[in-house]
Amino acid sequence: MDSNASNLIPLQLMPEQAYAGPGNDWTGTSDPKARKKIQDRIHQKARRQRIKARTSYLFCPRQEGRSAPVGVANIPCSGFSEDQAVPSLWASNAVYDSRNNQPFNLSTFTACEPDSERTEQFILQFTAKAHEYFLHGSPRTDMLINLVQFNTTRALVTNARFIGVTRELMAPGSRSQLTSASVGVSACNSLPPSLKPTHLQLTTSHHPWIDTLPLPEIRDNLLRRDESSYDKKELCRDLRGFQAVADGYGGMIVWGAPWDSQGWEVTDAFATKWPWVINGCHQLLKSTSYWRKVRHERSV
Repeated sequence: MDSNASNLIPLQLMPEQAYAGPGNDWTGTSDPKARKKIQDRIHQKARRQRIKARTSYLFCPRQEGRSAPVGVANIPCSGFSEDQAVPSLWASNAVYDSRNNQPFNLSTFTACEPDSERTEQFILQFTAKAHEYFLHGSPRTDMLINLVQFNTTRALVTNARFIGVTRELMAPGSRSQLTSASVGVSACNSLPPSLKPTHLQLTTSHHPWIDTLPLPEIRDNLLRRDESSYDKKELCRDLRGFQAVADGYGGMIVWGAPWDSQGWEVTDAFATKWPWVINGCHQLLKSTSYWRKVRHERSV
């Protein structure tokens, strides 16, 4: 073997060059404007890859050791999600209803009618169409906005079905049946731990939408507040991803089973606007840090 060959130092690209790809190597460019242009292109590429990675997790969430509680295994629970919550983007490259070639109107999809045929049909049709888009390639950024709104709302619908809340019980002015003496202990014990009522739920009159949240600390925070001291409709819309934000994301994100608190994530925008709602919710902060770590983002 040639002794000189053994002393050769192999030449290879620096990590920055390898990541940048062909035509985007700025390391040998002396012109500041040209360097800036190339670097901006690299940053845009990185952002697209982060969105693609996030979408993969949203469509195919996997959490080891979790299974559907009895009674809800037949409810579709594949995951979807998010981006900045601006409903007007539905008019652009969003998910379209093949029946009338109109974009699905997520503003009409709420948890107020969990047992209605209209709600069921919306879930089935939106899920099928969004999954079709996914199979043909990663969803566009503006689609992710719609997906997080859909997924969080569907989670509330699923939980409402599981605890037996109907559209009649979700009507404005209705009160949760948990404070009624007719609610048996066995019925509560059959619920997943995250949905089992707290002492405040059993003793404080409240609207049943609060019972659909799989985060006991948040439920208690809401019950400690006078209902007239905050806008319940605004809170519900913000939580479902319709929060108006200048940059970033708004609302909550649901990654796994709707009743699994470990699959819920809070956005910075929601935490900033509603700090008292998530105050002391250690499980939510823990799960948020976990999902951000999965996406290689900073933890809370």
